[in-house]
Amino acid sequence: MHKFIYLFIFFILAGYSSLLAQSISMSPTRLFFTGNPGEKVTKTVTLQNSSDKDYVFNLNYKDWVREEDGNKVYLEAGSSKASNASWISTLENTVTVPAKSTKEIVVTMQIPTNASKSAVTNSMLFFTQLPQQADKARIQNGIGIITLFEVGLHIFYTPPGNHVKSLDITNISEASNENAANRKVAVSIHNDGNTINDATVEFELTNTDSGKEIKLPAISISMLPDTNQVVQFSLPENISGNFLGVVIIKMAESNDLRVGEKNFKF
Repeated sequence: MHKFIYLFIFFILAGYSSLLAQSISMSPTRLFFTGNPGEKVTKTVTLQNSSDKDYVFNLNYKDWVREEDGNKVYLEAGSSKASNASWISTLENTVTVPAKSTKEIVVTMQIPTNASKSAVTNSMLFFTQLPQQADKARIQNGIGIITLFEVGLHIFYTPPGNHVKSLDITNISEASNENAANRKVAVSIHNDGNTINDATVEFELTNTDSGKEIKLPAISISMLPDTNQVVQFSLPENISGNFLGVVIIKMAESNDLRVGEKNFKF
């Protein structure tokens, strides 16, 4: 009898709308729940399979936190103090999306009767592809590789009374970098509101001697309340001179702006 060794490689595409070479798409990729303690709220997410094969996914939950550099760290469900993973349920734990079809999944949030009336909570519902017999049949003797995928559905709960959208620029500075040819400017941001805040951060430099302006590509962020994030902008190679740096934060669904300035000498 031959011994088969399977190496499963997972590609996590949390937050993106497509995977599996765009043969499977999810809409939406974020669910925003609200409601009073004790209420039950449902929302629907749709998976579309445009390929010629069926896909089967296992549903599982994780917690996550975002570090100051913007990266997500995934945790066991229920381990985060801001977790709502135990509030979430679906009608089935495994879903099949047949070829050339769509599948709707109803996601239910049962808000606990003792839920905080001020705290925003979050979790992630993962759809993990399961290997099928056809996948395993491709593996011959020795070590085989089956490439599997996960797509993550962000789940947020915001109490009904939370409506304050606010971001504060706490610092603007040149990032520590020994390579002068690859300078960066770091912008520190604090969410001092009480709701999830999607925003675009822009950074412009004006040479105070020549008047020449440099506008760098904007960076999108999404921050939970009372969290900090550092956004880094890569400066043009071998930049030199005296500059005025201007940071502009544009918050989604708001006309409110945050502007910060700092002088730099490169």
